[in-house]
Amino acid sequence: MRDFHPASRLILWGWLVVATQLARGPLLWGFGFFIGALALVTSSRRAWMLVRRVRYLLLAVIVLFGFSTPGEVALPLLGQASPSIEGLSLALTHSMRLLVTVMLVAILLEYLDGPLLIAGLIAVARPLALLGLSSERLAVRLMLVLRYAQEPPPGGWRALLVAGTDRDDEVLALPRATIGWWDWIVIVTVTLLGTYGVFL
Repeated sequence: MRDFHPASRLILWGWLVVATQLARGPLLWGFGFFIGALALVTSSRRAWMLVRRVRYLLLAVIVLFGFSTPGEVALPLLGQASPSIEGLSLALTHSMRLLVTVMLVAILLEYLDGPLLIAGLIAVARPLALLGLSSERLAVRLMLVLRYAQEPPPGGWRALLVAGTDRDDEVLALPRATIGWWDWIVIVTVTLLGTYGVFL
């Protein structure tokens, strides 16, 4: 079996993320449980770590949607202080979308190491050169964001604001990879399916 270019994998991954945001009802929950099980089998440690990092965001989603969406009260004993059933339903839906996206990130990072991920980002972002943007700079910045999301520097995010950190002299190599005809088949197919799904 041919080894696909990182750009092909990134485009497929991006399509899955978009599909997650567009899915509704049983389709979302079925897709969510499938991706969750796949992440736990292939990248459980990374998946749990990323879920732990977004736990406060999940809590905020539940609180905001649960208590700010009008509807039938879920806990009559609390009166007006009770979350609504409609709000909790929305909170669960958006929480599932967030969790599926996190699981997809875990799977992506498990199979695309740093150099491969940068190579894929450079290829995907190359059309931005038409707008005067550097695909290399964008790829490196996104790579650093993903790295710090997984392994925050000593001192947390505040350390990134301090000049003279021990990573100031770090050198990142920008790898290159050739896109084959089989990659173009994947890219075109995923693009057409994604376009059809969005405008369906």
